[in-house]
Amino acid sequence: MTEDVEKLLRRYRKKPLAETESLTGREKYFRLEYGREAIERIIPHRKPFLLVDRLTGLDLTDGEETIIGERLINSSDPLFKGHFPGHPVYPGSLQLEMGGQLGLCLTYFFMHQSHLIAYDAKPVKVLVTKVLGAMFLDQLLPGRTAVMAARKVFYDGTFGTVLSQIMSDGKICSVSVAEVMFFDE
Repeated sequence: MTEDVEKLLRRYRKKPLAETESLTGREKYFRLEYGREAIERIIPHRKPFLLVDRLTGLDLTDGEETIIGERLINSSDPLFKGHFPGHPVYPGSLQLEMGGQLGLCLTYFFMHQSHLIAYDAKPVKVLVTKVLGAMFLDQLLPGRTAVMAARKVFYDGTFGTVLSQIMSDGKICSVSVAEVMFFDE
């Protein structure tokens, strides 16, 4: 798996994982317009740690399951006072979390094989088991909109692996591959 992860990271450090325009012609592509209220129905995160603002696109094609979302990197976020004073940069660890949260959103859709979020939807329950690899390629600056993409790499009902990418101003800021374990209470 390590070799495959390295190949994914190298491939997507320069090439966008997905853009809305590249997905629109696919048979199972859906344009989404879900905001935070809908997102809170499918993942367990809440403000101030809900790091996905909008879901904008979804492709449920087998083997290519991909989702696109956005987050405004608010310049008034208190974390910028310390990371880094005089030269604020959004932390790489939070970029990993953004990609992971978007991956959880994707999981909800492919588990239900639908682009709709049920009114009574329940958040997916997971534990992160490991970050298999990550590259931080450009700075994610305050006041910008981060465009995020996530693609399913592996899922067996217990474990799942997701490839995610964070972009801003047409540049790839980070790419990562992480694994989670799904569980029921």
